[in-house]
Amino acid sequence: MKRKKRPAVGRDFMRKTQFKFLEPTDQSRQLPPAPPFIEPRGSCLDLPDPQTAEMRSIDVTEAIAGRTSKRDYLIETDLSSADLSYLLWATQGIREVDGHDVFKTVPSAGARHPLETFLLIKRVTDIALGLYRYIGPTHQIETLREDPDLASALAQTTLQPDLIDQCAVAFVWTAVAHRMTWRYGDRGYRYIHLDAGHVGQNLYTAGQAIGCGVCTTAAFQDDDLNRLLGLDGNEHFAVYIGTVGK
Repeated sequence: MKRKKRPAVGRDFMRKTQFKFLEPTDQSRQLPPAPPFIEPRGSCLDLPDPQTAEMRSIDVTEAIAGRTSKRDYLIETDLSSADLSYLLWATQGIREVDGHDVFKTVPSAGARHPLETFLLIKRVTDIALGLYRYIGPTHQIETLREDPDLASALAQTTLQPDLIDQCAVAFVWTAVAHRMTWRYGDRGYRYIHLDAGHVGQNLYTAGQAIGCGVCTTAAFQDDDLNRLLGLDGNEHFAVYIGTVGK
């Protein structure tokens, strides 16, 4: 029997986002860029100084050799708020803002930094179970929802619910597309996912320093996860999840 030919969506995407096929960008048309940050609307919690986390010294070679996905976590052990603060600094900490360009602790194409960090916090000392968003300029977290059913709801949007069930914190990185496409057009969608990879690697590396296991995944139902986070799924959408626990 002849195998049915499937649409070459991925190949078409790679071909059609070559520079030779791109339309003029919003930057080239002198249109304004998307704001580099989303202003908080709810109450915000201050985070401790990231450097107050209990860390062990680890050199680069050891960190690279030791990087591995950990899927089993101690469900009786909390992260400290300093641990969380350090992981947020390591993955999206702000070093400098220069007009529309932002420089963080991770690289981003053209310093566009399209990613936002949502957090399902389950077991962090002195922070209630709930959904939060990292506010980089003030190093705070914005409270979005405090709901005991959130963990189960988020787990059901993924193809690996055990990761969410066991972790102390789940990082959900989302992308504000126009921050990247303003400069790069449709090719910017490639760079969004490259940026997510940089952030995930920093989470793995930083996790080792504070004795945490990490596992990243993109195995989720997009529409369900976007709906849970209150995103439109087009201009702002989920791209990556990272779970953390002791």
